[in-house]
Amino acid sequence: MIRLNGIKNIIFDFGGVLIDLNQQACLDAFAALGVPQVADYVTPYGHIGPFGQLENGDISVETFRDELRRLFSADLTDTQIDEAWGAFLMQIPANKLHMVHELAKTYRVFLLSNTSPIHIRRLQAFEDAGYPLHECFEKLYLSYEVGLSKPGKAIYEYVLNDADLKPEETLFIDDGPANCASAAALGIRTYTPQPFEDFTTQLLRPQACVATMGFFDGVHQGHRFLIEETKRLAAEQGLPVLVLSFWPHPRTVLRTDFYPQLLTDQEERTDLLQTTGVDYLDVLDFDTALAGMSAKQFMQVMLKDEWNVKTLVIGFDHRFGNSRTDDYAAYRAYGEAMGMEVVQASPYYLSQVMDHQAMALANPQAQALLSHPSTTTISSSLIRRLILAGEMEAAALALGRPYGLSGTVVGGHRIGSTLGYPTANIEPLSPNKLVPAIGIYAVWVTCEGATYKGMLSIGRRPTLHADSPVVIEVHLLHFSGNLYGKTLTLHFMKRFRQEEQFPDVEALVAKLKEDEQFVEDYLSFT
Repeated sequence: MIRLNGIKNIIFDFGGVLIDLNQQACLDAFAALGVPQVADYVTPYGHIGPFGQLENGDISVETFRDELRRLFSADLTDTQIDEAWGAFLMQIPANKLHMVHELAKTYRVFLLSNTSPIHIRRLQAFEDAGYPLHECFEKLYLSYEVGLSKPGKAIYEYVLNDADLKPEETLFIDDGPANCASAAALGIRTYTPQPFEDFTTQLLRPQACVATMGFFDGVHQGHRFLIEETKRLAAEQGLPVLVLSFWPHPRTVLRTDFYPQLLTDQEERTDLLQTTGVDYLDVLDFDTALAGMSAKQFMQVMLKDEWNVKTLVIGFDHRFGNSRTDDYAAYRAYGEAMGMEVVQASPYYLSQVMDHQAMALANPQAQALLSHPSTTTISSSLIRRLILAGEMEAAALALGRPYGLSGTVVGGHRIGSTLGYPTANIEPLSPNKLVPAIGIYAVWVTCEGATYKGMLSIGRRPTLHADSPVVIEVHLLHFSGNLYGKTLTLHFMKRFRQEEQFPDVEALVAKLKEDEQFVEDYLSFT
């Protein structure tokens, strides 16, 4: 996420940032002219030969064209050369044209690009869209004009000195990691977007917004209730919604010996939060600096200054800040002093998602957790306890979906194949992902876009091995093929029995047949 707190100046790269690149289109255009050798001279991050000399300002456009004709022994017109070389750049998306024009109203905005007189013609798109170039950029720093190129240190020093910029107040956005590294070495804040990334919403912050925050492990029903409350308040105020979260788990920063058991890994949690329909999602890097902030400092720096939060909705039992001693009354007082309303959401109880019949079906260990549904709130810790008790149906009701675990199929003893039940041994992708209780489960399994019924074991395989470590292995019903090395996602529907030790292999196989029939029937109705 791009951080704008304290930033007064923004420097944009051109190709790969404001305008997308298409190197292959350029190569194809030259190949169509009978010049396939161009591939030896150009890359997305720098060029050699006459292409590099043109960007460095060592040769003119006229000399560049003549040199290409000579180098490739090709009878090409000026227009053919310019159009083929210009094909390297696509069009500037309309939202990025608008973004730059809007940012220039608040920040000093500059363009710094390794480019050529041919490529820079694409800037005409600003004028064509009704955004005069002088209203978008205070100044253009173009390699062929200043005679300096990225990632050399000199070009950054030149820009800082020429525009009288302080590095710590300057954000540089460039798609080249080496370019950003050179700028960062001078104290400039940097951001490297991914190819075709739309980062406009990260820069165009709302004038005001309604926000909620938390770690949101599991993105469960309680979290979704909190987010829906935030969306409701935002709709009443006509404002966009921000969800602020953190990664890694804060306790891993505060305690190096803490290893969390998570309901969702970072990618899974982000994907789930993005399905909630909020306008902005900001995942903060939780580090020692953030951990050292008081609640008041956090509200001022990260909420007010960074995101212009007008209303903050907090969970009814949420605490934040380095001391974690402040309460709702303190948050309200801090908010009033900085013009931010702080609202405490209502609790969300088990009874709101789970009926008495579902509770009665739970195993004795889980029933103890579910015995007071009208006063027990849905929380990540409760769901972890349910999963560790093997109570997957109750966990699914609290989560709002079956619990999922993804892993890679690794080699095993291959004993299952000799029993008529080949299994895939699963190694979880995330070492911190919570593994359910030992037992036998009915699961749905997804692999490469296909979904299969599965009977899964988490256990030590006592009938076949003495003192075996706990392994996760799944047999896919109605499947034949090689799964080794592939990624499977397991959706836990029900633990239907405990792991057992059988007197012999024959008894084990007989039980597996019963298990197979149970899974077949059970999953046919879920």
